[in-house]
Amino acid sequence: MLKRLFLSISLFIFTLPIYAKTVKVGYYIDSGNFMSGFSESDPKAGFAYEYMQTIAAYTGWNYEYVYGEWDELYSALLSGRIDILSDVSYTKDRENLILYPTFPMGEEAYYLYSNNPDLNISAGDYASWAGKKIGLRTDCNHYEVFQKWASERNLNCEYVEFSSSAPYLEMFENHEFDILLEIDMVADPSWNPIEKIGADDFYLAVTKNRSDILNELNSALAEIFAMNPYYNNNLWLKYFSNMTISKNITEREATWLINHPEIRVGCLYDDLPFSNYNEENNRPEGFVVEIMNYLETHFLHFDNTVKYVFYKDTDQMIKDFKEGNLELLAPVYRSLQATEEAGNCLSEEFLAASVGIAYKNEFDKVSGKKIAIPKNLRTFYYMKDNFPNVEVLIFNSQEECMQAVIDGKADACITNSYKMHGIINNNKRFRKLEYRDLPAYAELSFMCSKKNTPLISLLNKTLMIIPSEYLDSLLDFYSSKVQNYTRSNFFKDYYVVILITLSFLILISIALVLSLRHIWILTGYDTLTHLQNRRHLDSYISKAMKRADDRNEAFSLLLFDLDDFKALNDNYGHAFGDKVLQTVAQKIESGITKKDKAFRWGGEEFLVICKKDGLEAYKVAENIRKEIEKIILEIDGEKVGITSTIGVSAYEKCDSYKKLFQRADNKLYKGKETGKNQVVL
Repeated sequence: MLKRLFLSISLFIFTLPIYAKTVKVGYYIDSGNFMSGFSESDPKAGFAYEYMQTIAAYTGWNYEYVYGEWDELYSALLSGRIDILSDVSYTKDRENLILYPTFPMGEEAYYLYSNNPDLNISAGDYASWAGKKIGLRTDCNHYEVFQKWASERNLNCEYVEFSSSAPYLEMFENHEFDILLEIDMVADPSWNPIEKIGADDFYLAVTKNRSDILNELNSALAEIFAMNPYYNNNLWLKYFSNMTISKNITEREATWLINHPEIRVGCLYDDLPFSNYNEENNRPEGFVVEIMNYLETHFLHFDNTVKYVFYKDTDQMIKDFKEGNLELLAPVYRSLQATEEAGNCLSEEFLAASVGIAYKNEFDKVSGKKIAIPKNLRTFYYMKDNFPNVEVLIFNSQEECMQAVIDGKADACITNSYKMHGIINNNKRFRKLEYRDLPAYAELSFMCSKKNTPLISLLNKTLMIIPSEYLDSLLDFYSSKVQNYTRSNFFKDYYVVILITLSFLILISIALVLSLRHIWILTGYDTLTHLQNRRHLDSYISKAMKRADDRNEAFSLLLFDLDDFKALNDNYGHAFGDKVLQTVAQKIESGITKKDKAFRWGGEEFLVICKKDGLEAYKVAENIRKEIEKIILEIDGEKVGITSTIGVSAYEKCDSYKKLFQRADNKLYKGKETGKNQVVL
């Protein structure tokens, strides 16, 4: 008994310092994605904040935050007024003043940036740099790195030197110099990186007299990197992956675009969520189409057009591609070896698609079984890479694959989960099949021949700048279209019952038709916000455009996007996110007239058809934006504010819907890039 008591007391004594220790942390103000939340009342996030929270999970530290600029926080670290400070580079001079842990916190890269799209200079072509002004902070490590780099290249440039206390960002925005030397982590995403000149490790430094903290920090980092050697890289990608993306079109890309005014994309019919031709609206739709629209909006500036060529036969699509009748195929399974052997090339992955397997009886493993797959190369190469030891049976459609399983011709069938789930739910005869997702995802990309590689580089830029939350909302939207149980599905499942009922009960059949009509009307509205959804948008847009052309009636498009909505969902849960969407929808409806129409566009986006010219529509949008800004919602005692960014596009005579929407989307994107919470006309 005494032995157990002694052991318990000993454990308590030895663990108490770990869990009770308070560590004073220097917290930078105005540091963007590196650290956000500049007071105790502000929500905190960012690279350094998450890094320190991970360390606390291993050390048990409690943090006390001390807020300030770099100079004052570094001074506080030297004097011992704070215990640790992030983003401290190693120098020989500092080695005797502070303590460095064994592992760096990350690597900061030094780039030369421009914010002038008309600045005609290229990486490596230093003759094009002649006469340009380069802004340099002289009190930073990268100043010395630049001096060495520049001397090796004999740059014929003018240097504008200043200290970090100078308003150099304002000077850069006012084009007082052409190029700025800056760290990738603090660069604005709208800047264009010209060239990387070097990089240095940076550390979570410890004040000189706290070797106890250094020891615990080193132990924690050793555990973290033993478990995940790529922890720093993954965290950096999470917060800074879009900071060094070149948005300029290179000379190689421009030449290719000029020589290819029409970009032909090969897609499959009825292949949602990826692609489909919507017969009702006479237009292409799907995940691939939305990505190409993003490419068209942001990079196609040479009167290029994108033409979608839809196929029911994969063989014919591949034949046309090989003969040069298509520039692009999408989506294709990311099989690098097969692509190389065919002499083609792939874009970066744009989606890791879940793959499902359906089976009739108990099913334990795929290997050694007969597996039915639909006739497309995407599924074929997925099977070849992940399940080489199976007998593959190829059928013309997914429905035929499922029927083969029911008839006992195949043990199971495999295809993308979105398609399979929709078919099983919407077809009565397939509901006897069991279904589950496979652990191996199908990585999907765009594919072109090697003579069209500039198109791949343009697509890769697009995939880097397109917001991940936007892609998530697209996937949700088009996946839901696959899984909708339609009237067609209903009649396929119950046509015998319906025919018998129609033969004997005419009145009941009329009531049924009316009920189905009512259901169709209801599906035109979003169940969460009670705003109309996209189903009726085309009709309203067409009528508004006709009245504008025939009667000269003005109207504008207002495109709303809630700022940082993904973070709200992540931090407070989807129930809270739904409450935000409902509250914002009410503000939008109360801010427009009965003549105007409001729609939930998808995800956290809303759209308003406003019967006013551009200037008046701007005023309406600004009033709504202010009302949204006033919203304060409370959750678990915390008050949360909401903001939105709005793009406004006024209809111009003979405009197409595509041009009208693209203008609004461009304005919205500009508002997002330049600070959010604003209306851009």
